Amino acid sequence: MNKPDFHTLLTHCDFDYLPDGLERKYEQYKPDDRAWLIPRDFLGGLYDRYRLPERTRRLLTEGIEAIESDPSLFAFTKFLADDMCTARIRCDEAFYTNMTPGCLKPYAEKYSFLLLLACVVPSMDSLKRRGVPESYYSEIPHQFLKVQFEKLGREDDFKVHDFPWVMNFYTCSIFLLDRFYFIPHRFHDELSMYRSRFSGKTIALYHAGGSFRRDGQLDGVNGVRDAEGAFVTEWKEDADRILANRINPMGFVEREPVSVEKSEWDAALRQGDMLLALHIPSGPGYTPDRLKSSMTLAVDFYRTYYPELRIRGFWSESWLYDPRLSLILGEAGSNIVSVQRQFYNYPIAAGDAMLRYEAFGDRNADPSAISPKTSLQKAAAAYMKSGGRFHTTSMVVLKEDIDRIGTMTYITPEDAASFRESVDSHLAGRPVQ
Repeated sequence: MNKPDFHTLLTHCDFDYLPDGLERKYEQYKPDDRAWLIPRDFLGGLYDRYRLPERTRRLLTEGIEAIESDPSLFAFTKFLADDMCTARIRCDEAFYTNMTPGCLKPYAEKYSFLLLLACVVPSMDSLKRRGVPESYYSEIPHQFLKVQFEKLGREDDFKVHDFPWVMNFYTCSIFLLDRFYFIPHRFHDELSMYRSRFSGKTIALYHAGGSFRRDGQLDGVNGVRDAEGAFVTEWKEDADRILANRINPMGFVEREPVSVEKSEWDAALRQGDMLLALHIPSGPGYTPDRLKSSMTLAVDFYRTYYPELRIRGFWSESWLYDPRLSLILGEAGSNIVSVQRQFYNYPIAAGDAMLRYEAFGDRNADPSAISPKTSLQKAAAAYMKSGGRFHTTSMVVLKEDIDRIGTMTYITPEDAASFRESVDSHLAGRPVQ
C-alpha cells in the first residue's frame, strides 16, 4: 500500500512531542492495511475483565474511533505503535513519553493511553511467533492496565503516569522471572571490565577524564564538591598494558591508578555490550538465593527466545546498592546489604533523591523536618544529619559469575575495609565509622 509522506503527516497531526529519529525509522517502516487500531474482541475482553461501566466503555471506544476515522493520524499512530513494540528489544534510545496530537480535539488527552493500548496485541502476537509460552507474557500488560482502568472508572482519568516505564509492560518487553524483572540494556557507562586468565578475578577500570572526590564519588554529586582533594581519572594504554583507576566493587573509584597486563587479562565488558537490566518489584524474597535463581532463569529465557542477543551479564541502578547502607543497617542480618555484596558496584552521577523518595516519600524530602518512624528512616536521617549523604549506585554481574552469587565473588574483605576508610573522607569532621 502507498505510504503517506512523513512531513505531511506531522503537519496534520500537530503533536506536542515526538521522539527524535522518527523520520529515518518511517522510511524503513512497512505499513499494513488493517482498518482497526485495537481489535474489538480484545477490547471487549478488557471491558468484561475489569467490569468497566458503560460510560467508561463509551469514552474509550469514542477515542479509538476518533483516531481510526482520521486517516493521517491513524496511519501515524500505527507507525508509532509498530516502532514502540520493538524499541526495548532493540535497545532503541528514542525517548518515548506522553504525546498529544492537536488534531484529535476533543479526545487529545486520551491519546497516550490509547497508543499504549494499541501496542498490546501486536506485542503478544510477536512473542507468539517467537514461540514464547503465553504464561510468560499474558499478564504483563495487566500490571498497569488494572491501575489505569480503575482511574478511568473513578475519574474518567486517561493520564498516563511514567510513560517510559509503563511502556515496558504494554509492549510486553519486560519479563518477571522468579523474583526480578528483566529487560535488554545496552551498556554505555564510562568503564570497562576485565577478567584474569589465571585467577578468574574481575576488575573494572574507569575511563579517562572523570572528576572524583577523595571519597571516590563523582565530584559534584549531591551538590557536594571537593575542591582540595578531587582527582581526575586517567587511562594510558599501549600494546602491553593499561594504566587506569580501579573501581572498588564497594562502589567508589580509587585514587591511585593500577596497571593491567593485557597478556593476563581478557576484556569482559565494554561500552556497547548487551546486558539485561534488572528491576526490583516490591515484596519479600530480596535475597541472594532469589537473585541467583532469577538471573539463571533470565539467561536461559533470553538464550532460548532471543538468541540474537549476546547477553554479557546484568546491570541495574538503585538506592539499594549504595554501600553506605551497610553503615546504618549493619553488615549482618540485612537482606539489602547481603544482596548488594554480590554485585560489582560502581558510582554514577546520581545522588540521594531515590533514597529520599523510597525512605521518606519525596525526592526532595528534608529528613530533619520529618518525624522518622521506621528503623531505616531513623538511621538514614541520623546519618544525613551528621553530614553524610547517600548515592544511587549502579552494579554489574557478569553472566559467568551467576553460579558464584552468595560468595561475594567481586568484593574482598580488603575492598570493604578500603571503603570504610574512604567513605565521607571529603567531609571535615566526618562521621566515625
